[in-house]
Amino acid sequence: MTFKAYIHKIIKKEISNTETIFLSGLFLLIISLIFTFIYKKVFHIDSGSTLLFSIMFLGFLLIIFTYFYQFYDFEKIKNEKNGFLELDTNELIINYNEKIIYEEITDFELSIDAYYNEKINMIYRNPTEKRSLGISNSLTVTHKSKTRTFNFKLESKSHQNVLERNIYNLVINDKLRNIDGKKSIKLIPEQYKGFEEYREYVGKQLKEKKINCTEGLLLMGYKSYDEAQELKKKYCG
Repeated sequence: MTFKAYIHKIIKKEISNTETIFLSGLFLLIISLIFTFIYKKVFHIDSGSTLLFSIMFLGFLLIIFTYFYQFYDFEKIKNEKNGFLELDTNELIINYNEKIIYEEITDFELSIDAYYNEKINMIYRNPTEKRSLGISNSLTVTHKSKTRTFNFKLESKSHQNVLERNIYNLVINDKLRNIDGKKSIKLIPEQYKGFEEYREYVGKQLKEKKINCTEGLLLMGYKSYDEAQELKKKYCG
């Protein structure tokens, strides 16, 4: 299945709604505590205590609210849809009219951040947005000494799976033959590295001396010293 995705130009990453609400609540809480201290310790009066307590309580509620709301909040990124890309069998197609043959690409880097609605920032304890817009994924290609980066949107997990399958096929079928051997191997998604095709591809890179023997054997994986020696004799001789 061919991979297709919209290109998005990222203009600016903005503070999320969760963080805005959290900071507003924190501000109200701090301000109410400061004025309460001033009124009682400096002026020795209790006027306005009811209002200050209400402000303090509102700030506290806003902070508590963000701990629940964050799981429904999407990241805020100012962006604009800026075209379309397609990974075809033999070429990368940009906006339906520009075609870049894979064999002419001298550098190819893929960064998968997240798909739309995927949970993000789960390691952070402070309230922040927990869902992705799916547009921070990037593809960087160098063609005819010109390097360009495209941010593209992954719509879902299945959309990401299609991308990873296409990348795997491009690498294994030696479509990206003019990029660095180490980079081409790193492009292969982790779930495909147990396939025999993967080991054969690494072996081919070894025979063509695109990667060194020790590194190649480690990438192929071996279960014993004897197996390592057999692989070394086969691919590094």
